[in-house]
This record gives sequence, C-alpha cells and structure tokens, in this order.
Amino acid sequence: QARSAHPSTPTHARAMACKGAIALAFGLFAAASGDLASAEDVAETCADGSCPAQKARMASGQAGVNLMQRAYMQSELGHASDTSGTDYDCDDDGVPDCGKWDYTMSMCKNQLMCGHRYKFPDGTLDQSCRCRRCAASPSTAQGDPKFLSPEDPRVEAPFKALGWGTFKNWADHMNTCAPWIMPKDDGDIRSLLVYARERGYKVRISGAGHSAGGIVTDGKDDSVVVMSLAEYTASGEWEFGIKDMPDGSKRATANAGWTQFHLYERVRPLGFFLPAQTAGYFFSLGGIVANSVHGGSYKAGFVHGYATRMRVMHYDGTVRIVDDEEEMRYWRCSFGLLGIILGIEFQLEKREALQMYSVDRKLDSWSSEEFWKFIKQDAEADMPSEILPAEGGAGTRKAWNGEFFADFINGGDTPKIAVYAQKANSSVDENFGGQLGIPEDIHEQYATIKNRGVTDGWHGQMSWGEAARRDGSPPIKIMGMGVNDILDGMKGLKGPMAHVMSDAAMTSIPRLARALGNKVNDGFFLTHAPAALAAAYFVAPDKAFAAMDFLRKVQMESLDSKEFVWNLPGEFRFINVQDTAVLQPIPKGIWFNAQMISFADLAKTHQAWKKDFKKVEDFWVKELKAQPHMGKLFGFETSSEGVTEPFADTYSCTIYSDEVKEKFEAYRQTQDPEGLFGTGLGMKFLKKC
Repeated sequence: QARSAHPSTPTHARAMACKGAIALAFGLFAAASGDLASAEDVAETCADGSCPAQKARMASGQAGVNLMQRAYMQSELGHASDTSGTDYDCDDDGVPDCGKWDYTMSMCKNQLMCGHRYKFPDGTLDQSCRCRRCAASPSTAQGDPKFLSPEDPRVEAPFKALGWGTFKNWADHMNTCAPWIMPKDDGDIRSLLVYARERGYKVRISGAGHSAGGIVTDGKDDSVVVMSLAEYTASGEWEFGIKDMPDGSKRATANAGWTQFHLYERVRPLGFFLPAQTAGYFFSLGGIVANSVHGGSYKAGFVHGYATRMRVMHYDGTVRIVDDEEEMRYWRCSFGLLGIILGIEFQLEKREALQMYSVDRKLDSWSSEEFWKFIKQDAEADMPSEILPAEGGAGTRKAWNGEFFADFINGGDTPKIAVYAQKANSSVDENFGGQLGIPEDIHEQYATIKNRGVTDGWHGQMSWGEAARRDGSPPIKIMGMGVNDILDGMKGLKGPMAHVMSDAAMTSIPRLARALGNKVNDGFFLTHAPAALAAAYFVAPDKAFAAMDFLRKVQMESLDSKEFVWNLPGEFRFINVQDTAVLQPIPKGIWFNAQMISFADLAKTHQAWKKDFKKVEDFWVKELKAQPHMGKLFGFETSSEGVTEPFADTYSCTIYSDEVKEKFEAYRQTQDPEGLFGTGLGMKFLKKC
C-alpha cells in the first residue's frame, strides 16, 4: 500500500533504515563505553526523547511496553483478571498452574511450568505468568513436582535448591524442558543424587550455559535433571584458598561454580593470573575445565591444562580429591561424564605489569602478505618464525596474547583487522598512556561490576554477579531493550544492519579494553554480550589465510542474499596446545583457531544461517582438515529432506579415535558404574561410528 501511494517510498525506506541503524549504533557504542556494556546511564540524558537511542526505543512500541510493565507491582496497577484457560492451566486438570508472580524472587512462581510472557493488554505481572511449552508427566524428571519449586517448603523436596526453570543455553538455540536446579551445598547435592538414583533419573551438570550443543542435555530425554553450582558454597579452601608451592609459584583453589570474574576478584589484586583466559568473565570455572576452552595466548593452551587438583563428587555422593596427574587427564575436558567437579586448584602466574590495548589497520589489500604482516608486525604476536609462513616479515614478538577480528562485511577488498592484545612485564610499552599495574581502587571496581543490577526477561532482577553464575553473560540492553530483541524486529533491514553491527563490533573493542583496563586491568574486556551464533575450528597455522579467505568469500556473497547476511566480524586466535587431557580435540602443538560468528536474529529463517555455516564448515573440515571447538556449533548435516542441523551423530563420532574412546570409556565405568551422568552430546562423542 505504501509503495502504491508514495512512489518515493524506496528512497524513504533507505533513509529510515539508515536512521534506525544510526540509532542502534549509538546505543551499542554507549553500551561499549566506559560504563561497561550498558546504555542504561544514557537514559538519564535522553529523558526528553531527543537523542537517537531514545527515539529508537520510543519507536519500538509494544516491545517497550512488554519490558516496562515489569517494573510495576500488582498493587500499583489493579487486580489481576481471571487466570483460567490454556495460558494458565498447563496440564488441563482444571486447576490454574500459572498466573502468580513471586515478588520476593522477581520471577513467576512455579518456574518449571510458568514463565514471564507478556500479552497485550496484561496489566499485572501475575497476568503475564503463562504456561511454558513444557508440561510433562510427574513420573518423569521433566514433570517431577520436587523440581517444580524446590525452595517452596510445601513441595517437601529432600534438598535445598533454587529452581531456575528449564535448561537453555546462553545463545537460546538449545531450549529444553529439562528442569534446572541449583543446590546450596554438598549435603543438598548428595540428597539430589540419592533422589535421582531412586527414580532412575539422569543428572547433568551445567556451567553458565555457554556450550552450544547438547553437552549438558538436548532435552530429548525426559529423565534428565540439570544441576548447576551457581548457588553452591563450598567449605574451607575449596571455596577459595591460595598457597605457595615449593618452586616459588602459587596456586589457588576455588569453587567450581564461580566464574572467572569471581576468581580474578580474589587473585588479581595480588598480582596473579591464570596462564590462559577468555575474552569475557562469564564462564564458570567448572565449565571451562570440563571442556576445550581457550584464550588468545600465544604460549598457553586450553584453560583446563592449568587445573592441578580437583574436589569431586561421585554418583553415590562420596567426595574425594583428584590429584594424580594421570587421573587429572581424564577429568579435564570430561564433559561432565565422570561426576561433579566441586572445586578446582589452578596454577597461577605473576605479572608485575600488564598492558591491555588494541590495534587496528585497514589492509592495503586482502592478501596473505598483508594478513601475516598485521599479525607479525602490527599485533607483535609472540610466535616462532619456523612454524609460520615467511610472508609478512618479522615483528617484535612483544605481545603474549592476541584476539583478532576482521570486518569483511564493510571492508571488501581492503578489510579492517583489529587485535585486542596484551603485553606483560618487561615487554610493556614505556609510553603507554593507560594502566599498567594494579589499580588503587581495584576492590571497589570489582564490587561495582559484581553488584550492578541487571534484569533478564525470564527471571527478573538480580546482581550482575548472580546473573553471570546462573546462566552466563547478562544481556546487553539499549535503553532497556535487549539487543537480540531489537535485531529480531529488523529482519527486513538485513543489509544495512549487517554493516552497522559488524562496524559496531570493531569500534567497541578499544573502548571495552580501555574501560576495563583502567578499572581492574586483569586482561578481560567483556562483561556483557548479546546472544550470538559461534562456530570455531582448529587448523594448522599455514592454512590460516585460506581459512579466513573462504570465510570472507562466503560473507561477501551473503550481502546480496534475502535470506541471511553475515553481520559480525570473522575472528581468529592462536593456541599453544599441551598434552593435558585424554579427550582434548587436537594434539599438542601450535594451532590457528578460526571462528565464524553472527546474530541469528536477522536471518529470515533458522535454516538460512545453518546452511551458510555448513558451507564454511565443509570447506574448513574437508579442505583444511579442521577440528571443531567442542563447546561451539559444529557437525552441520543436511538430511534427505533438505533440512540442515548441527551436531550430527555421523560427525560427532569421528572427533576421537576408537582407541581414545575405549580408553576414556573404561575409566568412566569405574567412576560412574550406574551411568547416572552418562547422557548428552558427550556420550555421542564416545560412540563408534
């Protein structure tokens, strides 16, 4: 109708698209500035609707109402209306299961069946508490009333735990009906295991939910209950402790339910670090040790390699310390198949000085020479020349860590590449204008980050520290609205938004690094992150350019697509893998880690992005002999009906050799003879093809 009435509408639409993109970019840049990944503070200066971000929010209409109505209690808006009907009676027994908001916990009551889902014209929080899609028989774990609200005394659960609804991962593409509960201490976990064994349930352990696949559970088995250590408190040194070693080094013990933030809050003020760390704080310690998680250190390998002891609980509730190196090799990267990791001892290293900084450059051309020149000279990567191509010349090798980003969407034949880098000790630049030591107010800065209030769309308000432990990165908000929610409403602007989002990601890197560098200077630069799709693969360094070149080709081709346009930079890092775990996915050596990442929200359908991810994976795996990162998307397969899905059984079973599978399975049988923990994607890794 608009086109027939106004011939100039296409031009007008492009103008409006640009205005919307600018408004979103404004919000993203504000979110990436010194106040650490939230644009909430900008609201105070935009109350009159005069700034672009505020206008974008005002134009969002009903989405804004949805979020705004959370701030009011029933007493302020009147009485709840009738809560009968299928929205509230989840099991069709004539008794409403939902329709009640728990104002103490800031979430809907009966979390297993009920969740916050606003429908116009809801006037109260109670009315917005509707049935989830999960309503199972009480004879299964998914419908067991003991998991409904374990903190409710009327339920008489044999353990104390916080009910957290049903398990989903951070990126929301693995959304299950498995109940998700968070016990408080060893006794509660032990009681949970007893209860599960009596009823023939399976128990899976989640970290902060960042694994992309069904490593925790895919939800298909209704006998699975998911247990998290997000509310767990350990005793003595296994909550936190630090000790001197005979060789002069130090080691720290920590609660496995902590995130890296909670550990660094304790060790960074003393000048200590883990040898390897990720970009963001929000991964649980137990999760990163039980998987193949790595950072961007040129000298360090998987984080699990620096775990030296563990305190674990077995299927029968017994607790022991694992300190034999041969046994540790099984528990590292074990995907939760052996038991529950309660506490971890880590090797630490001292850094007298640390420099957090970024470098970017628009390449003169897209070529192998320019690619390696940036890595060696601009990024000053500390890697031995004998394992790298001769192209790119030689650099200073002063940087010990580098995380790289390539904006192919905006760059064309001359893309911009950026690196978030770190130098340490004698390698730091004398003329560096930022923080190099331990900030004087570091304790206050950590407290400010941890105690900052956040709100998610499922459970309500909590502190950042609680949100990070419970289900990963707290959501990024632009004027109160989630970035992913905004993008979901902009599917018709795939092209313009792809350019804006990719550029915004590149622009935010120096801001984020500078902000956290000045506040705590601990090497991390992310406190929040929107949910994005990510797949990463390890290839030999001499295939690095070929890997990124193909990703660039696919991304550039997508710019003409009406189905899916890539909208975030390509990423890459290097990792120096050591032989530290039976189930590590790649052997010892220096590897190049190539990563494709994008928001799914702008895709026309889920199949659209899956097919493009498969296209890149096929080349990397078949032509470059790549191996997957086990915690991210992989194994894309297209069925005879033309449907493409990740985590194909035919691929998952190929990652490990039969010898490795048999070796690990034999040990697993000794640790969990009843198979209490034996389900999920990890078990598919062990199957014969």
